[in-house]
Amino acid sequence: MTALAPEGARRNGAVQLARFGAGPLAYLDGARELQGDILSARLGSQTVHLVRKPELIHAALVNEDWPPISRGRLMGLDKWYSGGLILTEGAEHHRQRDDLWKPLLADPRTLEVARERTERWLDTWTNAPMELFSAFRSHVWSIDWASLTGEEMAPELLRAQEAGVAALVWLLGPMGPRRWGSPPAARTRAARKRLDAAIDAAIAARRAQPRDDLLSKLVALESDDQLVQATFKQWLGADQLMGIFCWGLYLLTANPEVEARWHASLDHGDEYTIRVVKETLRLYPPVWSFFREVTAAYELGGHTIPAGDLMVLSPYFTHRDETVWEDPLRFDPDRWDSKPPEGAYFPFSAGPYECHAHRLAMQEAVLILAMVGRRFRFKPMSEDPPRPMATGAIVPKSGLRMRPLARR
Repeated sequence: MTALAPEGARRNGAVQLARFGAGPLAYLDGARELQGDILSARLGSQTVHLVRKPELIHAALVNEDWPPISRGRLMGLDKWYSGGLILTEGAEHHRQRDDLWKPLLADPRTLEVARERTERWLDTWTNAPMELFSAFRSHVWSIDWASLTGEEMAPELLRAQEAGVAALVWLLGPMGPRRWGSPPAARTRAARKRLDAAIDAAIAARRAQPRDDLLSKLVALESDDQLVQATFKQWLGADQLMGIFCWGLYLLTANPEVEARWHASLDHGDEYTIRVVKETLRLYPPVWSFFREVTAAYELGGHTIPAGDLMVLSPYFTHRDETVWEDPLRFDPDRWDSKPPEGAYFPFSAGPYECHAHRLAMQEAVLILAMVGRRFRFKPMSEDPPRPMATGAIVPKSGLRMRPLARR
């Protein structure tokens, strides 16, 4: 039976929305005391239904029916992307997935570029403190840009990409698309224009003369330059590896016994690093919640979600749910000796609309984290733990400063 939020929560939708907006992760943590397979509440004028039972989560993800399930407010991101895989459904989504993304994701050049650039980057490290999230974000985007174009990502383009990622957060809000045309968003629009111009020039150059890079492959696969541009930007925007590195290194330093075991394992293969990455993704998934608008009454495990409501599938909530995981807040890579139940773990979503880059993301995360760990350990610059904040991803509020210390 669906567990409704307390009467006050349903009546005071504006109050609940304010509380949710002030801290979505804390709001989700507060919902853990409720009982039921689906937890319902009123946020402003919108009724939302958080699916809690893993079996139902799996059913909703794997058997997604579009419609009545739709992307809803995700379409606000079109102001930045202008099309592309994450903004399509049905046959066109599957065409882009199979014809454009799969060939790019299978290309070995991304991992080759990641290895070479990471080695060079680590050579520049000293024992000076670093803000890890921004440092790894710049590094990850530079890998993406070099894989696509074979070139360096200019500083002004890096800043434009930062502006775009920041905009993705407010574009998902109820007034996001309207805000796009407002004077306060002028800098974001200028950033898009700057980034689009650079990508369009790169596309035109490869139309004229193909090169040995992923963009040339993409141009050969797709005749629509606007879709090529959108795919290029989504390749950048979907990359959330910086969160894995930032939170993973924090969790390792906070658990010295696990850190020592990880360091000892690095000369004997990647098996333990894979567990570390999976456990990091459990506690700090790259997307904290997936929101799906229901355009017609949707039946899920004997429950009916009415048309116009939102269905919420939250990796953050489920991955920390004590009804699903034993001692869920403990960082324990050994829990991956066994496979969790279906629907209990979905950091990249699942089913036909899952993140199709998840295999490459795992490979790249394991590669780079192991390279870092072979050469460095880290000392936090504050005794206070970083505060997770929900934006488009889960990021450390005020960053995460740590000092790298050479191991060998």
